[in-house]
Amino acid sequence: MLVRNLMIAGGLALAADGAEAFAAEARPFRPVRSDEDYGYLRDADERTGLDRLRYIALGRDAYLSLGGEARIRVDAFDAPRFGVAGEEADTYALTRLLFSADAHLGSRVRVYGELGAHRDTGKTAPPGGSDRDRLDAQLLFADVTPVDGWRVRLGRQEVAISPSQRFVALREAANIRQAFDGLRVTRNRNGLRLDAFYLQPVVNEPGSFDDHRNHGQRFYGAYGAGRLDKATSLDVYVMGLERDDVRFGRTRGDERRLSAGLRLAGTQGAFDYEIEAVVQRGRFAGQAIRAWAVGAGAGYTLEQPWKPRLGLRLDNGSGDKDPADGRLGTFNPYFPRGGYFNETGLTGWSNLSAARPSLTLTPHRTLTLEASYLVRRRATAADAIYLQPMAVLPGSDASRARAVGQAIQLDAAWQASRNVRVQVQAVRQKAGAAAIAAGGRDTDFGMAIVQYRF
Repeated sequence: MLVRNLMIAGGLALAADGAEAFAAEARPFRPVRSDEDYGYLRDADERTGLDRLRYIALGRDAYLSLGGEARIRVDAFDAPRFGVAGEEADTYALTRLLFSADAHLGSRVRVYGELGAHRDTGKTAPPGGSDRDRLDAQLLFADVTPVDGWRVRLGRQEVAISPSQRFVALREAANIRQAFDGLRVTRNRNGLRLDAFYLQPVVNEPGSFDDHRNHGQRFYGAYGAGRLDKATSLDVYVMGLERDDVRFGRTRGDERRLSAGLRLAGTQGAFDYEIEAVVQRGRFAGQAIRAWAVGAGAGYTLEQPWKPRLGLRLDNGSGDKDPADGRLGTFNPYFPRGGYFNETGLTGWSNLSAARPSLTLTPHRTLTLEASYLVRRRATAADAIYLQPMAVLPGSDASRARAVGQAIQLDAAWQASRNVRVQVQAVRQKAGAAAIAAGGRDTDFGMAIVQYRF
């Protein structure tokens, strides 16, 4: 039934996409849909197809853009959470429907809203916090541009820090994307972007129009991004996260954590690279926080058919070496990208040491294939195994073994058209000694996504 629904959704999306083929050439969709601007259609000789929705004139220097998304994701998991604590096999579908309206009221004022409806179907386990939500305001904010180059945004919005989205992400992999309520001020000048923000994450409730900000969390900071030269970019940020009444290990208390990080990325001919490092300081329940993380990746693309790219990624997130020493060493990834390692959720950033070699092929400009091998160990045997995003695997302190496991992974992504994207992933996860000691076992995972955007 789920596979049939997936095929029907894909067929409907491809059929609907036929109208787009006759539309005026449009710019690519962006990861943050509210970053799109269809003002360029004002001067189009003829707006056809979906262009009629992207630019609806409201008067002098004012227009409305309509857009949306329909997505279905099917997951098949024979042992969620390594099968620990009686977790059983599960196969289910997650559906996402979004509809957006973007009103530009002259050059200085803009109002953007997005309604979302999210459902899970056939799931055996209780729905997660990002699985289910009836009709609700996914996004709703106002932009004011007091002078050129400055923007003030107030309301419910999405935030992504750095292109890698390691630690502050859109949460695209989940059914419900991450949203925040608050204020953000942005300055764009000569290729340099500066952001300052004070936000609170949105708590998704399963009913209609009942989502609300998390009053027990506050997220704030400043972020700068620019280019050092044509081939090199640099991102620098300082971010604070305050969480009330949270738990690390057997200790509960208030967390006040400050992160300082930078990311350097670039290319040199066929070689590409990027590295991101974060240091965390603060206090938790009377303890000093001393944590850190480093993520680095590099690749070399061969001038051969299918453009093979050989890649390697190394990631490390600190763990707590001694629960009794008055210091908390467990790294907190804040709001991480869920599919950074893979879509299983079996790998989180805390207490992590991971290596991932990969081979990527591009048989066609619309098709990408990748095979990879992920090895994961605990950074310190004294701390737990952490699942995505920062959930402790029950019983993972049962041994001092460090090996969490190895995974063979196959990915394929097909951009069938501008509007339709298809993605599949298959993972064979072998449990390591630390996961087995917690009662875990090997597991297989498969995922397929069909996504239609307009």
